[in-house]
Amino acid sequence: MKETPLSICEKQTVIQGVKEGQRVDGRSLSEQRKTCITFGTEWGCCQVLLGNTRVMAQVSCSVQVPKSSRANEGMLFINVEMSTMAAEHFEAGRLGQQGIEVNRLVERCIKDSRCIDLESLCILVEEQAWEVRVDIHVLNHEGNLIDAATLAALGALCHFKRPDVTLDGRDVIIHQLDERDPVPLTILHHPLTLSFALFNQGKTCVLDPTNLEERSADGKLVMGLNAYRELCTLQISGDGVFIHKEAVLSCANVAASRAVQMVEMLKNSLADDAAERAKGKYTGLVNSVALETERITTQSQAEVYFKAPKHKVEVLDKEQLPITKTKLINDQGVVTLETSCDVSSSESDMEIEPLPSVAVKKIEPLPSVALKKRVHEEIDIGNDSEEETVMLVTSDLT
Repeated sequence: MKETPLSICEKQTVIQGVKEGQRVDGRSLSEQRKTCITFGTEWGCCQVLLGNTRVMAQVSCSVQVPKSSRANEGMLFINVEMSTMAAEHFEAGRLGQQGIEVNRLVERCIKDSRCIDLESLCILVEEQAWEVRVDIHVLNHEGNLIDAATLAALGALCHFKRPDVTLDGRDVIIHQLDERDPVPLTILHHPLTLSFALFNQGKTCVLDPTNLEERSADGKLVMGLNAYRELCTLQISGDGVFIHKEAVLSCANVAASRAVQMVEMLKNSLADDAAERAKGKYTGLVNSVALETERITTQSQAEVYFKAPKHKVEVLDKEQLPITKTKLINDQGVVTLETSCDVSSSESDMEIEPLPSVAVKKIEPLPSVALKKRVHEEIDIGNDSEEETVMLVTSDLT
């Protein structure tokens, strides 16, 4: 199914609002939506709620033969799933252009920046190594899937713990979770992406755009940074979009400060998760869903908080209010309604006189109409009137 086309009125409203420094949901141009990070009962399960955009990531691992070019390193594989539950125009089993963009940017931000120490995943050189797989599932799409998917993938990797391994000569022993405590992954730094929607030929940048703002914008700027303010990836998308140097520097400063805050939020969420698990009463994602008032899949846009200009209400004088006469003419008669309203000239003390009695002419009921009844005569067909059977006898002609 194709995506519902965006109307000209919606697009012009968003563009005009951005020019005036206003957004549809009431945020400022450099303000991000409310972010919530929760973890599941299994290791490596992370759910991110960015406004109404909801993404879940799950990490798993298996022992594989390492690549011949990197015999002493493990492998990291990232997969994105765009299900029809997230949006009506997504196709099951097919990423599409938007899904391919999300998958590549998450790989460039996390995998290509080498935030995970892949050498620590090696068990035996050229023989066995851990392959870590990150499956990202988009549950609801309301804009800015790249930031939500990157944060969910990074949170799942930080939360994941692999089984412990020991070597007995050339034999590899993989211990169960009840035998030995699992081992967390070695995270060198925490890269995150920050997306900006470009308006007014790249002169105006909007942080964390919604789906409506993404479709109305001229292009998009994606920056990947870590808590050390290091640039990990950069991409500008759009048909013939240009962006000024001052706008890029301004976006970089906003993204760097916001990346530090998001990494701190992720670390606090991991600490809270560890504290809840230590108490022995951990419910995982069930607690987060129970506390939320919205559904898991909303398929709708957030409430509109657009500010409308205030208009003064002028009170008319008594002489300016004419008497309203309404006539209803039909086949049975004429009904005339006369109403009048009086408003005092003072705006502070407005008094409305009661309406006078309404004169209504009685409508005579329609005379009774004699309806002709159809009489169906019963006809009795006797045996005599029935058709007789005729026998035809043919003889052979000689």
